[in-house]
Amino acid sequence: MATLEKLTRLSEPSIQGAQAVRKIFGEAEELLRQSKEDHRRICETHPRLAFLIADSQTQLKAKEQQASDLRQEMAAIVALLQNREVVEKEFCSPHVPDSEVGKVQKHTLHDHIDQDAVDMLDARVDECLTQLRAISTVSSEKCALALRKIDAIAIPAAEDISVTWEGVEAIGRLVGESQDAVDEIAQDLESMDHHCDQLRDTIRDLELEGGVLSLDDYNVLLHDTNEISGIVADLDEVLTAVRRRADEINVRYLQYSAFFDESKRRFAAVAQIAEISKEYVQDVADGQTQYGSLVSAVDVVLEDMWGLATWYRQFHSAYDGLITEVHRRRQAQRELLGIVEDVRARLDALHTEELRLRAAFVDREGPFLPSDLCPFIQDPPPRFTVEEAGDAAQFASVQSHETRYSKIASTMGADSHS
Repeated sequence: MATLEKLTRLSEPSIQGAQAVRKIFGEAEELLRQSKEDHRRICETHPRLAFLIADSQTQLKAKEQQASDLRQEMAAIVALLQNREVVEKEFCSPHVPDSEVGKVQKHTLHDHIDQDAVDMLDARVDECLTQLRAISTVSSEKCALALRKIDAIAIPAAEDISVTWEGVEAIGRLVGESQDAVDEIAQDLESMDHHCDQLRDTIRDLELEGGVLSLDDYNVLLHDTNEISGIVADLDEVLTAVRRRADEINVRYLQYSAFFDESKRRFAAVAQIAEISKEYVQDVADGQTQYGSLVSAVDVVLEDMWGLATWYRQFHSAYDGLITEVHRRRQAQRELLGIVEDVRARLDALHTEELRLRAAFVDREGPFLPSDLCPFIQDPPPRFTVEEAGDAAQFASVQSHETRYSKIASTMGADSHS
């Protein structure tokens, strides 16, 4: 009964701790939901405000810089492949590089890549960036014209607000941090519920079946129970951080929303400004949609180019491994050819000796033996040969410039047909 009372006392703070964590988890989940909703609304509002500060120019410059960096990387890799010559006698490569009349073209690793694919992707990037520049230029000109018309109208300046995509991404990162925090709370809640279930099951088993809980098991439950207050305190700090992020996101959303609503009210109050803004939004709406599609297309092409660049660099590295492997196989072939040469010599010596012994027997005893008594006694001994299979011929041709291994290769060919 003493053990049962101790476990019962442990269960009370465990249940209270689980309830506290469940409350923290519920509030954190709600804050995360609100943060995600604010982030979604900010993403919807941003394109309609971006024209006020021409944020698309920043995005275009970033894509141009990415394309420039990738081109430099690709040019360096292509030059590396162009300068790496392939020696045909090393690999017996069937590839014959194109050559101009009267010139001998070096065979390089570059001959084995699809340069047309590289050029095509590069041209596609150029095409997309050119269209993006055209759309950005037209949009900027229309924006400048609209702003000049608005500036000509006497109206108080609107409250300034930073409308940048970097700010939207920063809010997205805050949402991600809150998501991680909520996941952490959920995990601790699951652990605490599991601890409470363990206590309930242990108490129930002791009440129904009796018995004594071991000291080690009790100490484990006691240790877990003592940890609850610390866990709850830590999760309170996590919840505080979630609240802070949620408040920051919500304030930002309210700023965006208030700025956008105020802009709409101002445009509605002044018919001329509203008409100018309406015309601008209509003029750039299609361009903005096309702009977003082109940015996505650039990202896809750049990703493909990075994939090619990575593959070509690995191709260059793999070529070193190929050289090592060919030389390893050549050495192995030489060792095998040496063994074959020795075996052939031994077979020839044994065959010659057997011929001599059979001839000596026939000469000595043959005249006294009837021919129908043992007809096969006059037969010559069988001749055994060693033949090659697989890639031996390839490596033999590779080594044809070496006298010793050329001789071995020719001997093997002659014996195989005997």
